[in-house]
Amino acid sequence: MGAPVINAAEFAAFVLVLLRLSMLVVFAPIFSGSQVMPQLKAALTLMLTFVIAPGVEYSPALMPMTWHGFLFLGLGEVFIGYALAFMVRVVLDAAKMAGEYVSFQMSLSMLNSMDPQGSAQIPMMGMLFNMIVTLFFLYANGHMLVLKAVIDSFKVAPPGLLSVWRPEMFTEALRAVAGMYILALKIAAPVLGVLFCVKVAFGIVAKAVPQMNILFVGMPVYIMVGFAILGYALPWWPGFIEEALVAADQAMGRILAVLAPAASDYRPGY
Repeated sequence: MGAPVINAAEFAAFVLVLLRLSMLVVFAPIFSGSQVMPQLKAALTLMLTFVIAPGVEYSPALMPMTWHGFLFLGLGEVFIGYALAFMVRVVLDAAKMAGEYVSFQMSLSMLNSMDPQGSAQIPMMGMLFNMIVTLFFLYANGHMLVLKAVIDSFKVAPPGLLSVWRPEMFTEALRAVAGMYILALKIAAPVLGVLFCVKVAFGIVAKAVPQMNILFVGMPVYIMVGFAILGYALPWWPGFIEEALVAADQAMGRILAVLAPAASDYRPGY
């Protein structure tokens, strides 16, 4: 019994599927963390490719037989995978942004810690917010959401699709970035609002009692009030995260809807 024969079209389709799934591991939340070993990321990408690739339908006539044609299709696969992962990544990035807002108001902006997912230093409150939102993200199966979206993308945009550069996809990216700022403000709003009132009150005290050193008196108060309001507002966070994940799911659905007519419009030889 001889070894199975794989033709060039099958191998090209396999590599294109691998490229799209690799964007999931490189950019999607949880999967892309630096705490995940590169060997594990590579193994996960190959495992997903071997599981998903046999069920992906494609047209052998669309598979490129030249290196420049394959390069062009590969860039399209990378773009599709990154676009889907980006829609969910902004949810966790909103938590970091909210933490930066709160850190500045609590006078903790100088305290930085290393973010294991982004491999960069962020304010301490940003790290705390990111850890809390990550737990909510995992509890809500957000990691499965982006995996499902990437798998569904092969149904509407199989390997070999060329015409993916449509303005609607950039519109969805801008909408996702705007949603990131809105989610960050929703998370940080209770702490920001109360600390604003506390600072106004200290400003009035500073005018009434100039001898009082507001800088040394106010900083411990800002920290205690900030953590107290944060603990009080924490029960509302799951609702915000669920709303953001639903919006991300809808955004990925709209991206797939953009890819679907592109796939139907493409014909071999274009």
